Amino acid sequence: MSKPVVGAVAAAVLVQRIRDVKHLRRLVLDTDGGIDSFIKMWSTAGVIYVYERLVAKVLLRLGLVKMPSTLAAMLSVFAFLRSTQKLCGREQSDTISKLLKPGVDFLGKWMGLFLAPPLVSLDASIKALPPYSGAVWGKTVSLLALGWTATHSAAGAVASALAPAPASKKMLEPKEEAKATNGVNGGSSNGHAIDGDKKKVSFPAAELAIPQDEAVRRAWVVIGSAAYLGVSCSSVLPSSLHRPLGQLCEASTTIGSLAHAKLLPDALQRVFHPLVICAVTSNLASRFVGDEIAPYFDAGRGVGDLFFKWLPAAVTSLGVRMYDTTGKWLDDPNDFKCVITTCGMSGCFSVFATAMGAVSPQSPLSIPHPLSLPLLHRSVMSALGIEGSKAIGAECDPKLAIASILITGCIGASLGNSLLQLFPAVFKAESPLVRGVAMGCSAHSIGTAGLITNGDTDAAAISGASMCLAGTAHVMVLSLPGVVPTIRSLAGI
Repeated sequence: MSKPVVGAVAAAVLVQRIRDVKHLRRLVLDTDGGIDSFIKMWSTAGVIYVYERLVAKVLLRLGLVKMPSTLAAMLSVFAFLRSTQKLCGREQSDTISKLLKPGVDFLGKWMGLFLAPPLVSLDASIKALPPYSGAVWGKTVSLLALGWTATHSAAGAVASALAPAPASKKMLEPKEEAKATNGVNGGSSNGHAIDGDKKKVSFPAAELAIPQDEAVRRAWVVIGSAAYLGVSCSSVLPSSLHRPLGQLCEASTTIGSLAHAKLLPDALQRVFHPLVICAVTSNLASRFVGDEIAPYFDAGRGVGDLFFKWLPAAVTSLGVRMYDTTGKWLDDPNDFKCVITTCGMSGCFSVFATAMGAVSPQSPLSIPHPLSLPLLHRSVMSALGIEGSKAIGAECDPKLAIASILITGCIGASLGNSLLQLFPAVFKAESPLVRGVAMGCSAHSIGTAGLITNGDTDAAAISGASMCLAGTAHVMVLSLPGVVPTIRSLAGI
């Protein structure tokens, strides 16, 4: 689409949405006109960011280059909170957790924003692949489906064998669950929720009638429209404005598309995941802006680079979430035995089953290594899949790994519980422990989101911890001496 046409559309949208300019201040201000929540959010997120960077430097100085800094930071945060609980009591550790909560909520809610950049250039990775036949792509699709089925079944079977008899636990109704997860899925875009009991004196009542998330979406539509109009008119603007306008265009597209994609019905989100929509629209925006104006990736200075830099902090914040849910999976020794054993098994099983089924040339489903190596990481969350790809080597493209992870997650979110219920003699589908562990080990965050959508909050809490533990096991397996060389040898590289 030509720039004049895009500029005309942007101008029309801007005129139509001009009244939404008033919502721009809600990106920063609290409902009482202050900036306390904004400051708390960014300061705590900044603390987590700096901590992960410090951990990375310590590991580098100690020569522990095979240990991902994100994993070490996440586990050390969890260990610190648990140690504080043991030494000083739960109240003290909860206080620390609550202090970090604004940043943790922000990083968790917008993790998709930090994961999107690698997918934005996925088309370039696919174009760089050799022209494979339809049979190769058919095998790849089959491996994704069979791989998820095998991992989910294995995790479900082990968890069912070890899970104690399910206690009668109250499952929150959807409305209650929405309240419980406010600030993660339903809070404001800048990480703070609106305090309904607080006297609102800064904003008119009509403006406050617009929910915070909707106000944020409207604000980014205004920003994006102005940016697209500016890029379209760049030929008559000073050259010094070209790059800032291009970057604002790319940033507003990435943020706005992710925010709007979350409005899709839950059933559609399991197929057209918001992260996929965000990546596709951001790719189109970067093409429109052009590399000559503002490359999406630009040696650490591009919009994609800036978003991606926050991913390690977002992963580190999961350590706080693991601590917050320990009552569901850790405090009871029987629950912990079930979770840790299943996650450890899953981390090993996924790697070796994929290596033998997809990488090994003796397998009837063997596919070329540019496709088979990324599949090794299909069952772990994207952030750790990226770390695992780095461990395998340059031949394992992190972008393709994320693509396989997203497809696997969508399959799991749609079919996970149905598979368990299909074989009651094998799986204890009535146990939230089994549902949660199996989903976390096989379908990671997308599967966890599916459980939340269904109101299965107990299973979702367990799934969230399980995906961290299973991902940890996955990365640790790849760090063992001889594992990566063996996989590379199987792949013929």
